[in-house]
Amino acid sequence: MELRRRDRSERGFTLIELLVVIAIIAVLIALLLPAVQSAREAARRAQCVNNLKQIGIGLHNYMSTIGRFPPGRINTHIAGRGNCWGTYAQVIPYMEQAQVYNAFNFSLAPDSDPANTTGGGIFISSFLCPTDGDLTQAQAGYGMHNFLVSVGTTCSVVQAPAAPLTGMPDGVFYENSNVGPQSITDGLSSTICVSETLRSNPALGSKVLLNGFVITGNNATSGPPITDDASYATLCLTSTPPGFQVTRGSKWFYGAPGHSMYNHRRVPNDANFDCRGGLPHSVRSDPLWSQLSLNITARSLHPGGVNSLFCDGSVHFVKNSVNLATWMALGTRSGGEVISADSL
Repeated sequence: MELRRRDRSERGFTLIELLVVIAIIAVLIALLLPAVQSAREAARRAQCVNNLKQIGIGLHNYMSTIGRFPPGRINTHIAGRGNCWGTYAQVIPYMEQAQVYNAFNFSLAPDSDPANTTGGGIFISSFLCPTDGDLTQAQAGYGMHNFLVSVGTTCSVVQAPAAPLTGMPDGVFYENSNVGPQSITDGLSSTICVSETLRSNPALGSKVLLNGFVITGNNATSGPPITDDASYATLCLTSTPPGFQVTRGSKWFYGAPGHSMYNHRRVPNDANFDCRGGLPHSVRSDPLWSQLSLNITARSLHPGGVNSLFCDGSVHFVKNSVNLATWMALGTRSGGEVISADSL
């Protein structure tokens, strides 16, 4: 008897056909995945821009009321301790965060007095960049953030005895600063006041990533002034004792290098290490320490650069490849530089 051939529509896939289908699906996924990730990053970057604009609105609301930008930090040295209230502690009432502002006792030290634990532990969404990930490894007990205020191209304080960071701070924010629009002669649209940082992760210990080194303590080896910024990495690693940056982006309410301040001495996401120095942060009699008191640049996980808030309230993306002279000029408030719009 002749067997009836089964109709083709009644049989299943052959092994070869199945493998071909799987291969095609894998190729499609490989093609679509980068597009999906890119779309997600675009959404995160847009949220980051929006958060910076909210900060800009808060700064301008403050300036409309007080007549100037808030100080980079207010340091009154209560009971021998630095009472360093930062910029954001002063701005939050103008960002619809009055309840957080009221949780602080400004007559006490911000980070060492238990009375300020409640306010200091609050995370404010407008101060966070979603590209920097979740907060599960955040510094215990303190609200962290991603947006540092600019001190320009020098230190955060006037007392800086050693080159190359000598003289009066030339940015918008510094210790007890009093900068109004009339003092920003370079123009509000040509001066950066806030840019991004990457939050430190103390839980990682020695595995701190993305150039998070810092010197801790006060007994670094003295030496001659260092005049090139590339040498900071060597100083951070060879001084005694070496340590790791555990304060960058922590304590949004606290005004100190790394916590809430950065400068424009190096381009965004520079490959060299961020150095914060030891204690005290403000005044250094040793030339080596005075140079390490602030060398923290802008950083982000956005591909190719960082978002930056300008004094006029606008937000621009500044590429890692920006010319250093241009980046430094964007950090100064009255340097008289001429900046082309296509140089970012």
